[in-house]
Formats: sequence, C-alpha cells, structure tokens
Amino acid sequence: MTEDNKKRLISVIILVFILAAFAALYFYAKSRGLIDIFSSSEALQDYIKSYGALGPLIFGLLQVVQVVISPIPGNITTLAGGVMFGFWPALLISSSSILIGSLICFGLARAFGKPLVVRMVGTKITEKYLSVFSTRQRIVLIFMFLFPFFPDDALCLIAGISGMSWGFFIVAILLTRPLGLIVAALIGSGAISMPIWGWAVIVGITVVLFALSIKYADKIQAFASHIMDKLRKHGKAE
Repeated sequence: MTEDNKKRLISVIILVFILAAFAALYFYAKSRGLIDIFSSSEALQDYIKSYGALGPLIFGLLQVVQVVISPIPGNITTLAGGVMFGFWPALLISSSSILIGSLICFGLARAFGKPLVVRMVGTKITEKYLSVFSTRQRIVLIFMFLFPFFPDDALCLIAGISGMSWGFFIVAILLTRPLGLIVAALIGSGAISMPIWGWAVIVGITVVLFALSIKYADKIQAFASHIMDKLRKHGKAE
C-alpha cells in the first residue's frame, strides 16, 4: 500500500469514527430527552440552572455544541444566556464559545473535506453556498456573518472546503460573529426589545445588502485587497 493510500485510509477511518461518535451522541441525547431542552428558552434555562454554580460552564459547552451540531438553534442558547446571566457574562461566554465552535467546524471541514460537510449540512446547502465562496467572492462570507437569517454555523463548515485561508476565516469571524451575539444578549437580558416592524426592516435591509454584496463582490474584494496592500507597505516602511 502506497503512502498516499495509507493516508486516505487513515482519514476515512477517522471520519467514520467522528460521524459515528456524533450519531451516538445524538441518539443518546434523544433517548434521554436531552434534545427537548433546546425546544424553548425556558426549557434550556431550567436545564442550565439545574447545574447550580456550574451553570455558566454548561452554558458555554452548549454554545460550542450548538455550533458544531447545526440543528440546535443558536439564538435560543444566546437569548437564554442573556436572561440568566445578564448582558456582559452572556456576551463573553457566548462569544468565546461560538468562536471556538466556529474554528472547530472550519478545522473539521479542512481536515476531512466535502463528504463530512455534506453529511452535516446536506448537499443542497453545501452546493448553494460553496458556489459563492470562490476566491474572488470570499468577502461575501463577511456579509453573511454580519446579517441575520443566514446559517452561520453551516457557513463555517462550507468555508473550510472553499480554499479559504485560516487567517482570513479567523479575521472574518472575529469581526462579525460577536455582533449578532451582542443583539441576542441585549434582547435576552431585557436591555432592548424589537417590534415586528423592526424585524421586517432588518430582513429587508439584509436582502438588499446581500444582493449588492453578491453583485459587487469583485469590486469589494479588490478594494479590500488594495487597503491590505497599503497597510502592509506602510508597515514595512516603518
């Protein structure tokens, strides 16, 4: 057996092990009724409170899990954190946990490729967003992370098979993912409330800005590259 074949065999074995572990964890949680705790913010709060002083740690672990296992809605966990811990604790725990989860997703996709991504998010979503993440349009990822109503967790996986560099991905999630968490933590903590018409305006603006980001992705990418080149030259000059 050649060295390349050995590497492929090892990769397949590891991939099968990871998928089996995720499947076992899911069915175990479902059989014990643990999936039901994500059915509402109230159920999740009761579950976290049952751990007493360990509640913040459990909350953080659940945030990491909800990124990797996409069917768990992240907005429920973030809102619940705002209610239980207040704005700043919920924001800090959510931000660190979701950033860790995002890096795990990106790393898994980089390591095991498209078969893993398709298994986790489905062929339709993978193909839909992978076509956007061409080298010239990767700036679109930032717009997707900035605006609500896009599958952020799935995007982390798809970005991992798009050829995107670790550096660009890390910058993108650091600049964008915490912003949505700020809004969720504020709403959960009761600091702000949003009427229905307000959400309608956000949806409309999101659709328009995303359409513009797709249409002018090349120009945006060129402008961003120009700025980065200037900053690099300025740094060398100093």
